[in-house]
Amino acid sequence: MHYVVAVPLDKDLADFIGKKGSVNGITFYNRKQDDNTIVALAPTSLEEKFYSVAEAMLIADQIVLSTANVDKSFGEMLIACSLLGKHTIITKDNDVNNLLANGTMRDYELVDRQGVVDRILAFKPQAEQKGTRVDVDKAFPVKGIGTVALGIVKSGRVRVHDKLKHTSGKDVEVRSMQSQDVDIGEAEYGTRVGIALKGIEHDEMDKGDLLASDKLGKAKVITAEITKSGFVNESVDQTKLYQLVLNFSYTNARLELDGKSARIHLEKPISLAVGDKFLLIRAAVPRIFASGIVTATESG
Repeated sequence: MHYVVAVPLDKDLADFIGKKGSVNGITFYNRKQDDNTIVALAPTSLEEKFYSVAEAMLIADQIVLSTANVDKSFGEMLIACSLLGKHTIITKDNDVNNLLANGTMRDYELVDRQGVVDRILAFKPQAEQKGTRVDVDKAFPVKGIGTVALGIVKSGRVRVHDKLKHTSGKDVEVRSMQSQDVDIGEAEYGTRVGIALKGIEHDEMDKGDLLASDKLGKAKVITAEITKSGFVNESVDQTKLYQLVLNFSYTNARLELDGKSARIHLEKPISLAVGDKFLLIRAAVPRIFASGIVTATESG
């Protein structure tokens, strides 16, 4: 099986989980154990590109939260975890039971650092089966092969010779694939995969683009259901500019509120689908202060 986890705070913990691989705002750490593969995503710089924290947590199925330093950053991550509601493994480096006693964290377990890998493997991700979808984080040319896109399979399976649609609407074909430097014929849910593509150039692809069995385009305006953290007293301000992060995409956004629903105007169009979850970032701490689920999209 393939496991994608986020390690938002502790690079030493990420390095314990896997071997350092590619770097692109997010640093990828990879581990093969028996028939299982773990890919851990850690923000390359917590402060310089804070949006990468949200990207890692959104794309992952599990979050591994280190208590090596119980500081304001740890508090921010607890709030983000409670907004996402994903299975969270919390290390026992320090006692944080008093911070967990408020009950906002639902699906979590406390684990000794040495037991983290076993607990990651004990969790069974809920595979999405709504057609094939790969969220792309990088594309580049390879001599003799052509365009290669790196990404994570977020729904269905990808097979060599599959015909997929790029976000732009272009039809592309899977020429070959690799995972963990091994040629493969099929990539299942959760696989970190490199896909050699026919029908598109690398400079036509951006981080956050999608490859899918059904056309999934870009949206400039979305409608969404918004959930704000109970630890944030400030109301969502319709005059303020926030940052919206959705998997490997991010952009500035303005919100028009109608109760818990919002019409969100994006500074640049991003690739997404109805049902996708996102996080909202503000300037003040806690920076990740609200989450949302896309209910409708508009192209302009």
